[in-house]
Amino acid sequence: MKQTLWAGILMLALGASLIGCGPVTQANTFAGTWTTNLGMMNFVQNDNELIGNMEGYGGFWNETFTGTINENGEAVFETEILGDFTLALDSQSTFKSSSPDLSFCGVRGVDMELPTGCGFSGKWIVPSKHVFLPGSYMVLKQIGDKVTGDLYDENNKIYDSFSGFVDWGKGWRANGTSKQRGELSLWINAVETGFEFIYGDSGNSQQLCAVREGVGSAYLGSFYCEP
Repeated sequence: MKQTLWAGILMLALGASLIGCGPVTQANTFAGTWTTNLGMMNFVQNDNELIGNMEGYGGFWNETFTGTINENGEAVFETEILGDFTLALDSQSTFKSSSPDLSFCGVRGVDMELPTGCGFSGKWIVPSKHVFLPGSYMVLKQIGDKVTGDLYDENNKIYDSFSGFVDWGKGWRANGTSKQRGELSLWINAVETGFEFIYGDSGNSQQLCAVREGVGSAYLGSFYCEP
């Protein structure tokens, strides 16, 4: 009789402790401040409602996104600026949109380095043109709105460097300077599979471009960039 009584008490105690802790789900991990490819984002979650306040890079736009958490723990948004998209957590510290038309991704924290494949971070294959050496590739790093990196030849020797800051208008780009050629902007496409090199302030396209490593080709608005 005593054993049965103690077993019952133990089960009640365990049940109470589990109720007090509450379930740990993916949905609970969106809340907080994130460094994204487009700006700094602060998520506030109330049950299945998620509100994101975006401070876009470049200082030209701020936006509030309201979404919901679905049964898979994904955040679903319908917006005028970025269209409709769904955010899925890759881990407890990174997220990425599942849309085939938009790359929206981030890492938890303030002014963090974006992981490879998010924003400008990663390796980019540069097709040979009159200003690029054969076998060229570029390795870039984006920390918050700052983008830095080097241009390499086929012998893995650095022959140019870039430094700039992300700006957002009708699209997003990194505006800065090339060590060898002066003013340079990297105009990236919405899915972040490629970008165009725009030298100087004219904005004239010379179809100088780069494709993210592992991507077959990237459409850059008026032409396809192919490695």
